[in-house]
Amino acid sequence: MGIKLEQVTKIYTTGEVETVALKDVDLTINDGEVIVLLGPSGSGKSTLLNVCSGLDNPTSGTITIDNDVISSMNSKQLTKFRRNNLGFIFQQYNLLQTLSVRENVEVGREVSQDPFTVEEIVEQVGLTPNIDKYPYQLSGGEQQRVSIARAVVKKPKIMFCDEPTGALDEDNAKEILSVIQQLNETFQTTVVLITHNPNIGVIADRIVKLNSGQVVEVITNANKKRASDIVWG
Repeated sequence: MGIKLEQVTKIYTTGEVETVALKDVDLTINDGEVIVLLGPSGSGKSTLLNVCSGLDNPTSGTITIDNDVISSMNSKQLTKFRRNNLGFIFQQYNLLQTLSVRENVEVGREVSQDPFTVEEIVEQVGLTPNIDKYPYQLSGGEQQRVSIARAVVKKPKIMFCDEPTGALDEDNAKEILSVIQQLNETFQTTVVLITHNPNIGVIADRIVKLNSGQVVEVITNANKKRASDIVWG
C-alpha cells in the first residue's frame, strides 16, 4: 500500500496558542518502500506519522492510502481501517506482562481478518525458543521483537515504527532493524520509520528530512545497506 499526502497541515490549539506541527506537506510513499523520517525534536516527524496512520486527523489537506481517503474518515471508519491494514511499533513495548510471548502475539492475531499463524511469525523474529516465556524473562531486544511479532501477525500492509530502537543498545537495535528489514523484504510491507539517529537512514529506500513542520529534503538512497552494516556512533 502506498500513501499520498497533499497540502497536509496540522495545527494544535491550546487555549489561544496555535502550534503549526505540519505545514503544506506534499509527499508520496510508494508501495513496499522503506521510508525513514529524520529531523530534530519538534520537526513534525511524529505528527506526520500520526496523520499518515489515522491516529490523528490533519487540520487541512488530503491523505490517501491506495484508494481510501483516510483524511475524510470518521473515528469508527479509521479504527476499522487501521485494524485491517496497519501495524504499529513504538519505543515502549506495551506487552501484557501476565501473558506469554505466544499469548501476546495472539492478541494481535485476534483483530485481523487474515492473520499469519503465531508460530510462523514468532519464528520470523527469532523467538521460537522463548514462545512460552513471559516478558520479565526476556531482554529489552527480545521484548521489542515480541511487539514486532504482535504487530506483524495481523499481516499489515503498512508498518509504522516510532523510534523502535530508542530504548535499546546498539546490538539489540541492529537486530530489531534487521527484523524490520526482513519483514519488508519477505512480505513487501511498506515501512515508515521515525528515528533520531541519522545513520539508520542507510537502510531506507528514501530519507525524508523534516524541519519546522515541513519536508526540507528527500534523499533517494542509491546504496541501501543491511541493518547489520549501520555505523552506529
